[in-house]
Parts: sequence; structure tokens; C-alpha cells
Amino acid sequence: MKGLRWLAFSRLLMGLLISLSSAHAGEAPLKPEEYKETPNPFRLFVDQWTPYPPPPGGFTLEFLRTADDETAALTLREAVLTGVENNPGITVERLEPFRAAEQTMLEKSVFDPTLNLEFGKDFEIEPRGSRGGQPFSATLLRERNRNYNLSLKKFLRTGAQLDISFLNNRLISSFPTQVLKPQDRPHLGFSVAQPLLRDFGWGLTTIFVRVAENREEISLFDYRTRLAQLIQRITEGYWGVVFARENLKVQRKGVELAEALLQGAEARVRAGVLAPVAAIEAQAEKARREELVIKADNELKIARTELRLALNLNPQNTFLPRRIEPADSPSALPLPVERVSILENALTRRPEILSANLKVQNQALQARYAENQLLPRLDLKAGAGLTGLGGDLKPGESNPHAGNYSSAIDRLGSGNFYDYSVGVVLQIPLSNAQARSRHASARIELDQARARQRDLISQITVEVERALGDVEANFKRIRATQLARELAEENLRGQEKRFQAGLVTLKDVIDFQSKALEAQGTELRALVDYNNSVSRLRLAEGTLLEQYNIRVEGPKKEPDAWWARF
Repeated sequence: MKGLRWLAFSRLLMGLLISLSSAHAGEAPLKPEEYKETPNPFRLFVDQWTPYPPPPGGFTLEFLRTADDETAALTLREAVLTGVENNPGITVERLEPFRAAEQTMLEKSVFDPTLNLEFGKDFEIEPRGSRGGQPFSATLLRERNRNYNLSLKKFLRTGAQLDISFLNNRLISSFPTQVLKPQDRPHLGFSVAQPLLRDFGWGLTTIFVRVAENREEISLFDYRTRLAQLIQRITEGYWGVVFARENLKVQRKGVELAEALLQGAEARVRAGVLAPVAAIEAQAEKARREELVIKADNELKIARTELRLALNLNPQNTFLPRRIEPADSPSALPLPVERVSILENALTRRPEILSANLKVQNQALQARYAENQLLPRLDLKAGAGLTGLGGDLKPGESNPHAGNYSSAIDRLGSGNFYDYSVGVVLQIPLSNAQARSRHASARIELDQARARQRDLISQITVEVERALGDVEANFKRIRATQLARELAEENLRGQEKRFQAGLVTLKDVIDFQSKALEAQGTELRALVDYNNSVSRLRLAEGTLLEQYNIRVEGPKKEPDAWWARF
């Protein structure tokens, strides 16, 4: 009966554990500050005794069919801020500085002390050679040991390894010479091993902490770079939708003109004014322009989809986010530029430059560490301790150290029983090939980092000059294409009047219509290119984030614990 009850209880307990474990199997994404939270200890206990559920799979077919059918009309600023907040790709980069901050904490953790608690019990029966006249039992040695130990280990910033221990041993032995039975022997001691050449120094032991801190800053600069690139991509996608939308209007207008021209041509053919080939020519032009409408409509759909997914405005948590309709029109206002100040900003504020500077610093730190490893190892080792003794006195025996455990502690504190040790250990690698190879590699990597830094400066200089040239050229294109469009429309009106008078052919009118439509598209392209080039100039200068008042802050710096400061 008891067995059945235990079986039922164990099944109930296992079901409860499985339900508790599966309750948190599909957790929602955490906020950056929530990643530091550790699980409840009871849940950790549950998880280790519970079969882990299979990891979540991909999206279901039902989810893949969902879409947000609403449309949001957004200005460019609203679109940028929406994309920065919701784009799934930038979320990866946003979390990277927090991951790098945890790597810094990992490097600092080497200075955390470690507390060890130990309890052990052992029993031994050992055969001994018998002596004449002794009973058989005297040839066996029975020993029982109990150990209660406490120790604290700490790696110091000088490179020393410190160990403080408090050991307690209780011995019960059948050996005839043991007078105190049981015998308590507490021991308090410390030891230190301090490198004097290799791995010595306050600055050397914190090199990898400084490297990790620089990597944390590098990840923050890389995030700023990716964020600025995302803003540029959203800007170009935004104006891409505007261009595709307006271009579709132009192409549809071309079909309307072709339809009107076709109807006029057919009427003239029926009146005998034009040959039948003129109607066929008009039909062919209409078909060609209808093909351009189909192409423009497809380009608009693709541009809308790209902008839709880049912004990922998804309040309903569907597979396809909400559709976006641009509410702004491209600007034709001139942008005042100062070439010298823009180049100086780019070379001092671009996150890529700042990141490259930190990478050079890291390689210099790595080379410094590799240089230290060329030295032989010379370690100073020292230790000292206090010992106490106590125990119950065996009948018929005498011993000045008899007493309980408290007496043993008193004798330890008296300082009458102590030990100490001091010495040095010297290790000299005969060839030291490994250290020399790592040192040479570190120096090569440092020169590579410096060369990459110089190359990056050259690339950014060219990028700024190209962006400045594009802004200037595209602004001039706006005026030139506007004039070209106005003249093309005027020529078209003139040709249409001449066609009505019979002075030109239908082919001439078709050609001038095509030129007028092409001029409208070219003007629109120049306007969009100018707005994109203004954004690219701010990207090259490193001020694109400031334009939208976007501030990037890394993880909050936490002060080191007091025990990690030495």
C-alpha cells in the first residue's frame, strides 16, 4: 500500500514539475535590462529534473497567411523613428552592446573571491604486521577521519593568488600511540604566490578587462553605424515609394494620351484624312505604354513591400506588417555645405573612425601582454599558519593538550604552534618559441590594425567628397530637368497644333509625347536623387542620427564590488 501511494505521489509531483517547466518554455523577448535577471532557484531545480521540451519551431502556415491590411500614412521622420524602433535586424545590433558588457563582467570576474565549504568523512581498516605476544586485533589499524574545511581564494590585481583556509580534522584511530581519542586538530593558514616577472603588475592583470571595455565601446559604435545605415536605407526606401508612385501616374498619363491619340487617329482614318497605318501606329504606341504601366505598377508594389518590411510597424503581430504610405514630398531646397567642417566632422565623429581607434588600442594592449610573456617565470611563494590540538584523554594516559574543541581553538589562537614557508620558483623556457611566436603575431596584428585605420580614413575622405559632389550635382539636375520638362511640354503642345494643321505626322506627335513623359520621369528622379544624396552626405559626415534626435546610450556602468578592486 505504501508503495502504491509513493508511486501515485511521484507521478503527481512529476506532472507538476513538467507543467511548471513548460510554463516558461516559450518566453517573449526580454528587454535589455531584464537579461541580468537570474531564474528562480526553484525553477532551476525543476528544470534539471524535468525533460526539456523541444525548442520552438518555425512559423505555422496559419501565421504565414496573416497580414495587417491597414495603411499608415507617415512622414519621413515618423517612418525613420518607426523603423529604428521595430526593425528586427537592428534589434540584433541593439543587443550587442549589452552582450559585450557581459563579456566585460566576465573578464572582471577573475578578481572575485571564491568561498569553498567542504565536509568529508572516511574510514579505513589497514592490516599491520603482528608483534609477538599481541592479540590478532592489534594487527589491524582502524582510522576514522572527519574534515570540516573552509577556504577563501582570491586572485589579486598584482597577479598574486591568495588562499586563506581554516581546516578542522577529527581523528579516531586504533593505533596504540594515539592518546587523545577523538583528536581535534584545527589549522588556520594562508598562502600567497606572487609572480615577479611574467604575469606581474597591476596594469598587466587588467589588460583583458581593458580590452573587453574597449570592445564594449566598439560594439556601441558598430551599433551607431548600423543604425545610421538603417536610417539611410529607410530614407531611400521611402523616396523609392514616392518615385514609384509618381512614376506610375506619369505612365498612366502616357496611356491616356496614347488613347486620345488613337481615338483621334481612328476618326481621321475613317474621314480619309490619314492612312490606316496611322491607327496601327497609335495602337502600337498605346500597347507599349501599357507595358510601361504594368512595369511601373510592379515596381511600386516591390517598393511598398520593401518599405513595409523595413519599418515593421506591426501592432497586430501578423506575419506581414502594416502598409506604409509616404506623406512627405521630396524637397528641392538648397543645402548649405561647408566642405572643411564636414570632412572634419567625418574624421572625428564617424563611429567607424572611433571604432578603428579602439581596435588599434586593443591590439597595442595585446602586444603589451605578449611582450610580458617573453619573460621567464619567477614566483615568490610564502605561507604561514597556526595549529591547535585537543581531544578526550585516553584512560590511564596523560597529555598536556587534552580538552574539548574549544580548548583546541584556544591553543590555535595562542600562537604557540605555528608554521611558515617561503621560497621562489624560477622557470626558464629554453627556446620560448611559443611566447616569441605570439609576440611576433601581436606586433603584426597591431600594424595591420593601424593600416586598416589609415585605409578607413582614406575611404571616408573619398566617401565625403563623393557625397558632396552628389549633393551639388543633383541639385543642379533639378533645375536642368525642370527646364527640360517645361520645354518638352511646350514642344509637345506645338507639335499637337501642327498635327491638327496637317504639318507633321502622327509619328512626330508620338515621339514628342514620349519625350515629354520621359522628361517628367527624369525630373522626378533628379528630385528623389537629391533628397537621397542629402541623407547620404549626413551619413558620410556622421550626423544622420542627430538629424532625427536619436541618442544611442550603452548599458549602464555598474561600479566594481569592493573585493574586485584589489
